[in-house]
Amino acid sequence: MNNRILFIVINGEIKFIQNTTMDHREWYQSLGGNMDEYENVIRGYIMDNKIIFFKANLNYDSEVIDFATKMGIPMRNQLNHPEYKICCGIDPGHDGNKWEEIITLNDKDLVGYKSEEEIEKEKQELDKRLAQASSDTTPLIEFKNNIEDPKFRKYATTFTLILFGIAIVAKIIMVNNKTLMTDNRWNYLLIMFQSAGFILTMLGYMQKWSKTKYFGLMASVASFFLFDLIDLIVGAINLLFTIDQSYILKTVEFFKKIFEKLKKKKSTNM
Repeated sequence: MNNRILFIVINGEIKFIQNTTMDHREWYQSLGGNMDEYENVIRGYIMDNKIIFFKANLNYDSEVIDFATKMGIPMRNQLNHPEYKICCGIDPGHDGNKWEEIITLNDKDLVGYKSEEEIEKEKQELDKRLAQASSDTTPLIEFKNNIEDPKFRKYATTFTLILFGIAIVAKIIMVNNKTLMTDNRWNYLLIMFQSAGFILTMLGYMQKWSKTKYFGLMASVASFFLFDLIDLIVGAINLLFTIDQSYILKTVEFFKKIFEKLKKKKSTNM
C-alpha cells in the first residue's frame, strides 16, 4: 500500500491526494462531506499500476462497476497511464498478505475504449486530413516558371545576366557620381547579397536547381533595400520574372506593339 494515490468522488468531482497519512474517511471529513452519505460514496486507490474503485468496507456494487466503466479511461488519460488496469473491490487478505483487487474489468467493456487497430486507423485518417489541408493551402507566392524547360533556362539565364549587368553599371555610375556610399557596411552587405543572388540564380537556371527561385527573390529583396531608382526597377523586374516570366513577356509585347504603331504612324506621315 506504499506510494498509493487516494481518490474520492465528492459533489460530482473526482479528487486525488497523494503522500498523506489520512484514510478516505478522514479526507472526506476534511473536504466537508456529509458523513451520512459516506458509506455510499465511491472512492478508491491507484497503486501497483491499477485504478481500484470501491465503496464502504472495500466492497463494490453495480454502481461502482458502472462508474468504473465510464470513468476508467478518462482517469487513465488524466494520469497519463493508459496501461493501468481498471478494477473494482479489494480483498485485504489475511496475515499480512498483499491486498488484491476482486475483479478486473475488460478493456473492451470500458466506455471510450479503442483497440490499437482503431487508434492506428484514426491516426492515419488524421494524417491524411492534415496532408490534404496542407495541399489545399494556397501558397503565399505561386511560382509558375518551368525550370525543366531548356528554352526557358537559356532565356532566363540571359535575362538575369542582363539585369545583373545593369545593376553593376548602375553601381559604377553611382560610385563615380559619389551617390553610393561604399564605405557604408549596410550598403556593402546589400550589394554582396544582390550580386550573390544574381550569380546563384544564373547558376541555378543552368544547373536546374529547384531552389533557384529563392536566389532570385534574394537578389530582388537586396535590390529593393538599396533604395536607388535603378536597383528598385531591376529588383521589380527580376521579382516579376522569377515568379512568372509571362509578366515580362507580356510587358515586352505591349511595348513592342506600341513601338510598331509609332513606327507605322511615322512612316505614314512621311
